[in-house]
Amino acid sequence: MSLDIMKIGADIAEEHRMDMVQSAKEVEYKMSLKLLEILKRRGIVSDVEYAQIDALNRQSFSPALQKVYV
Repeated sequence: MSLDIMKIGADIAEEHRMDMVQSAKEVEYKMSLKLLEILKRRGIVSDVEYAQIDALNRQSFSPALQKVYV
């Protein structure tokens, strides 16, 4: 199974009426969130660290839908 990031980004852009750059940021943020959730589930990061890292990721990726993710 291969992931086509551009296709995923295009689907998000279409759904939320955003340009490809912004949709790529959304995909990157969601991927970082999934990885962070794995780290938390495995006990590698605490709840506090999770919240701090997620806040930094939202600043870095500037997802347009960040209000939905909080």
